[in-house]
Amino acid sequence: MRGETLTESELSLLKPIRGEGGRSWRAYCPFHGSDQQRSLRVDRRSGRFHCFACDVWGYLEWARKYPGGKSPKSAAGWAAGCSPGVVRSPGEASPLGLNWVARGTCSSGTVWTPPAGRPEMPSRTASSCSKESGSGGLPDLEEQLKVYEVALAGSLGEEYLLERKIPLELARRHRIGYAAAGNWAHRNATGHAIRDWLFGRLVVPHTGPANRLVNLYGRALGDGAPKSVRHDHLPGAKGYFNFPALEESELFVCEGPFDALSLMAAAPGLAAVAIFGVRGWRHEWCVRPRTVVLALDSDAAGQLAWRSLARQLALRGKKVHILSPEAFGGAKDANEALMMGTLRLR
Repeated sequence: MRGETLTESELSLLKPIRGEGGRSWRAYCPFHGSDQQRSLRVDRRSGRFHCFACDVWGYLEWARKYPGGKSPKSAAGWAAGCSPGVVRSPGEASPLGLNWVARGTCSSGTVWTPPAGRPEMPSRTASSCSKESGSGGLPDLEEQLKVYEVALAGSLGEEYLLERKIPLELARRHRIGYAAAGNWAHRNATGHAIRDWLFGRLVVPHTGPANRLVNLYGRALGDGAPKSVRHDHLPGAKGYFNFPALEESELFVCEGPFDALSLMAAAPGLAAVAIFGVRGWRHEWCVRPRTVVLALDSDAAGQLAWRSLARQLALRGKKVHILSPEAFGGAKDANEALMMGTLRLR
């Protein structure tokens, strides 16, 4: 008997939580309509699932494509060959050319309704994003970020942070959230989700002067995320991650938020910002810091960028230091160094 099949997007609707050791997950069962207990056990390594209540069993869709216990994270080329089940409205073309399923419809034909209380994203169009980012649409951004913050607990996003050795308490303090498949707030003009991703996205706030929330950044989870969808920002103005750090006299500057979190994890009390790419620097925001430590990536592009930025900062009277590749211990960036245990800051 072949058993049933679930896509990752269908699984995300079942409110999975991590079980023992992180390998097995427990979720509500869509086959007998369970919404009282998580009777569905999912082995994240093999992709096999089994319900202890109705005895149904089967495999996640990627496990059908890659038998033998390979997960999408480790299967080479899975993004091109696997049907990730991105949730879209019927009739909407996928910008990535990937297959998709309708929300709430399982592969077996059973229609499942999420249990009451599951946070849903408020509707948001691309045009409203642009309008709000320039005219103080903060209540909407705040509402969305709060939903993502709640969704982080027990999610794939939480697992991703733990894999990267970023303390959950630190992530929560800086308002990191999680958008499951189908819940990322980036919408087209008709209100349909775009730039969605199979494993969802970690959500990071953009902030500006007075720590004002101005945008949201979503990082697609999984090593197999194509570069074209890996990083996404809502339309509108961009800010920094952790803008309050600019109030300190010594400031560490990173390209990405996970590098900034890594520096703060390695040295509690350190002030670090992420500028979302080397072109995101704003001199008018760097008033209070007297010393700036550049912790950009150690690749060729990062090295070239920090030289240019260091020169500009020095001309503006700042004392500039460069976090040398030796501080990363051979890693390409701060987060990789934190994972390897080779990050040295002092």
